[in-house]
Amino acid sequence: MKSWRSAEQWLLGGMVLALAAAAFIWLVLGPAPAAPAYLTAVVLLIASLLASLIMMRRVGTTRRQMEAVLHGRTRAEQHAIEALRHSEAQWKEVFEHNPVMYFMVDAAGTVLSVNTFGAAQLGYSVGELLGQSVLKVFPAEEQRVAQSNVAICLENIGQTHSWEICKVRKDGSTLWVRENAKAVRRLDNQLIVLIACEDITERKEAENALRQSEMYLAEAQRLSRTGSFGWRVDSGEIIWSEETFRMFGYDKAPSIKHATVFQRVHPDDRARVEQTIDRASHDGKDFAHGYRLLMPDGSVKHVHATAHAVTDASGEIEFVGAVTDITSRKRAEAELHEALANLAHVTRVTALGELAASIAHEVNQPLAAVVTNAAACLRWLDREPANLKEARSTLQSIVADGNRAGEVIQRVRALVDKTADQKAPLQINDVVNEVISLVQHQLFSHRVTLRLELAPALPLVLADRIQLQQVILNLVMNGIEAMQPVKNRPRELVIRTRQDETRQILVTVSDCGVGVAAENADRLFDAFFTTKSSGMGMGLSICRSIVSAHEGRLSVSDNAGPGATFQFTLPLHQEDST
Repeated sequence: MKSWRSAEQWLLGGMVLALAAAAFIWLVLGPAPAAPAYLTAVVLLIASLLASLIMMRRVGTTRRQMEAVLHGRTRAEQHAIEALRHSEAQWKEVFEHNPVMYFMVDAAGTVLSVNTFGAAQLGYSVGELLGQSVLKVFPAEEQRVAQSNVAICLENIGQTHSWEICKVRKDGSTLWVRENAKAVRRLDNQLIVLIACEDITERKEAENALRQSEMYLAEAQRLSRTGSFGWRVDSGEIIWSEETFRMFGYDKAPSIKHATVFQRVHPDDRARVEQTIDRASHDGKDFAHGYRLLMPDGSVKHVHATAHAVTDASGEIEFVGAVTDITSRKRAEAELHEALANLAHVTRVTALGELAASIAHEVNQPLAAVVTNAAACLRWLDREPANLKEARSTLQSIVADGNRAGEVIQRVRALVDKTADQKAPLQINDVVNEVISLVQHQLFSHRVTLRLELAPALPLVLADRIQLQQVILNLVMNGIEAMQPVKNRPRELVIRTRQDETRQILVTVSDCGVGVAAENADRLFDAFFTTKSSGMGMGLSICRSIVSAHEGRLSVSDNAGPGATFQFTLPLHQEDST
């Protein structure tokens, strides 16, 4: 632009000189139009003047164009500078307040730069961290790891490395971060490490809480001997908890198959377990079953599994359940059953002691008849001639009376003998009649009238005859004892049998005694509980245990009038129930 201005000035100066020269010639020489030299000079002067004017115009136009271009370029540069300044401000704002901590450290670990957000997250101002060692924001136990991480970045320039590490705030609290770092070389050839830190404290706390919860769950499963499992029906994949692996005696694995489970199932239970699994996989319904495990050392475990069916996001059926080691419970139940059997035996013997007079009476009657018939037989034989027909009839009576005495003794021995459970299909009315034959004298001596209302043709029940005899015997004896205080009305005991609305066999024993006090109703079946007024409660705990073992229920209720009614139910024998 300066050159073009100088050119214009020279052209303008040239025009001024040309005009001055023309004026000088005009004044000195005067007008001489005929002179050729003069005309030539004038023409040249005019031509020079026109050329100067044209050149000045072109130079001015060019200069103005160049000025316009330069002005436009200047404005564009100013706009670019403003945009750059605005962009820089934006990026600075992003850098300073982005919810990510940014650090720039040199090879020695000195902080060269840190954003405001990062410093604030650690409880510092930017000025408090600049020029300081980056180890300042790490606890003592993490500083060696931090130095090692920076060294790895410096050894692998341009590669990004990630790790999780704990930092310490200015107030001493901890902050977990995930760091992404990369070493780069600046224009001045200085190595620096750029570090971006993401706050993962909440995630770490959640992970720690989950890990602690899993630890508590694993410990609870170990203590309760209960493991958990998941079964994806579509793939057949089974996922076990640690306790389930321990229970089955396998090493922990991500998942297992059914074949692995069946390897541990007791051979005698395997078909039943396979049937349950197949039915559940087809029906997609909840299931529960118990089975035994045969361990490699030959020991047997009892387990019980319960599963709930759920539908996953893809619509496939998945079972979530729990399996419990009930071996100890099974052993305890066996020991309890044995103890109850011993106690029941003692109770039967005690009851027979109380029924000694009734038993003696029941045995004495056929024995007395035997003696009488034997004497009569001798008389028929001593006749002349001997009456063999009458003697034969008398001998038949002796045999019948002997058998009747033998049956009484056999029933007594059965009650006294300590035998294992022998469940078999039987008629409940037969059991009732067998007990009544033993308590006839007891009923007579206590002036108790017995009324039997036994429904005919009842279905069979699957039960232990001796145990049911004990239940009915205890209930009858309790009824007799409950009516001892009664003086002003008849003492009546009613035994009924029938099939109830649920198609179970119902046996009731009703008395007209003192009844059951409300405060004693819940305790009546407790072991060793007996009411002081009537002695009611004798053997009732044993009765409930026996009935429960037969899958029945024993209960008591007050009558509409005086007295109480004990009743128990028994399920039908399976063949009869179908």
